[in-house]
Amino acid sequence: MELIKLPDRLSSIVNFINKDASVIDVGTDHGHLPIYLAQKGLVKHIMASDISGRCLETARRNASKYGVSEKIEFIEAPGLKGIYEEDVDTVVIAGLGGETIIKILSDSPWTKRCKTQLILQPQTKIDDLCVFLRTTGYFFNDADVVLDNAKFYIIISAKADEILSEMSPEIELYSILARKRSPLFGKFLDSLIIKNQSTVMSLKLSGSKKYDVVHARLNELLKLRKAFDIWKA
Repeated sequence: MELIKLPDRLSSIVNFINKDASVIDVGTDHGHLPIYLAQKGLVKHIMASDISGRCLETARRNASKYGVSEKIEFIEAPGLKGIYEEDVDTVVIAGLGGETIIKILSDSPWTKRCKTQLILQPQTKIDDLCVFLRTTGYFFNDADVVLDNAKFYIIISAKADEILSEMSPEIELYSILARKRSPLFGKFLDSLIIKNQSTVMSLKLSGSKKYDVVHARLNELLKLRKAFDIWKA
């Protein structure tokens, strides 16, 4: 049987999924992640959902192509609608914007109540997603950074628990990555600092009220960069 190949960002997600988990891949698109999990026999149960019937049909065809149609349950639905706590213990949401992920989790409070494992790869609004997770009772238990097709992706592993931190949610997440001492994180952090420096300059020239907030974020990133250099040494 031909084995499906995953892009690096999805391969990283696989590393966070516990063996024999019951998994749902929300917004599965072409179904590549569920197909890989099915082929490798890595989990107990696999569900693949998408709001688009067209995407879900593509995922079904791909599953048939790779010989795993009977091992994946396909669901046409927005987010986690129609999914309940007894169905899964691991929720993967990859390739969607941070605001969309927030909406999906807000509409499914059972993920917090049941301490469901969340594996999230937001395309945008990472900072907003981090704030949402930490202020609604989730903590970060792991993270990864991946460079795929010249773009950085952050993978967040989170679960409900009341763990306090004096750091801002975004810096708390990035500190996990910094302690892993990956050279790739250093490059990601540098790109983030350059972006924020540019934004700070623009806001200062325009007299925007957002200047103080973004400037404080830049200072946090610069402090983390220094800490990263110490930890890496």
